Amino acid sequence: MKTIKELIREGLTEVAATRDINRQESIKRVYKACPDLKDIDDQILEVRNSRFIAVIDNDERLIKRFDVAEEELIAKRDKIIARNNIDPDFDQEKSICDKCGDTGFTKGSDGTVKVCSCRKRELEMCYEQSGMADYSSYKMKNYRDDYLGNAASRKKIKNELLKVMLGLDSGEGKSPLCVYSAPPQTGKTFLAVGVCKTAINLGKSAFYAKCEDLATIGTDTLDDLKHIDFLVIDDFADAVTMYNNVGSILNSILETRAAAGLSTVLVTPFPKSELVNKCDMRISGKLQSAKLISSEGR
Repeated sequence: MKTIKELIREGLTEVAATRDINRQESIKRVYKACPDLKDIDDQILEVRNSRFIAVIDNDERLIKRFDVAEEELIAKRDKIIARNNIDPDFDQEKSICDKCGDTGFTKGSDGTVKVCSCRKRELEMCYEQSGMADYSSYKMKNYRDDYLGNAASRKKIKNELLKVMLGLDSGEGKSPLCVYSAPPQTGKTFLAVGVCKTAINLGKSAFYAKCEDLATIGTDTLDDLKHIDFLVIDDFADAVTMYNNVGSILNSILETRAAAGLSTVLVTPFPKSELVNKCDMRISGKLQSAKLISSEGR
């Protein structure tokens, strides 16, 4: 599993190659339109090569002579560029994206750093590799506070989950484990995926998984889940923790993440009190101190 930062870093090789190609095309275009400029640049290059040899030979007289010659050629070059309205930086590499300078990240007016729109391909790839391949249409901007009414409550739940994701609710004595409990058909999965995607968009490492799927996820990915910044486990239920070694797997993940203070959200349609009473006892103990997010005090 690769994080968004790793995917963007890998893509920078392609970006660098594109910048160089654009530079070469710009030089070719300008030289074709203005052969005099190419002739001057060739002369400058020849003078610099000759000066380099003079430096090796420690010939101060020739060094000064070539310095003067280069100054004169550069002055002529500047006049040609000005006379023909040529961009003085036509032969320099330029960023492909003006928003992020090809870093892949931009900073908003509030100081928040997020993935630049030019890295949409890497962002979608990261979503897919982070357990959300089946939720390409789920976007945080489409989450409606007024869906099913009670907009104030839904907005509060959304904001609390975002705080958990950002680590704003963490602190001494507070559990990094959160239980998001709400009845079926209330948009829990949509919101959970949206918050997980938001974490990735902010440059964090994150993953979304169904609780029962923990039994079939590869060992390398399971190890990654212990160390990523933000983890969402959906369809959490007491019965699931009793079968296919899910309880043992989840316990190991939660213990490692808790020790590192990493945020984990368990999404469930069941009341927290019921889960505490019926879950695998190793999970039950962790649930007791977990933060509860629910519109109904479940």
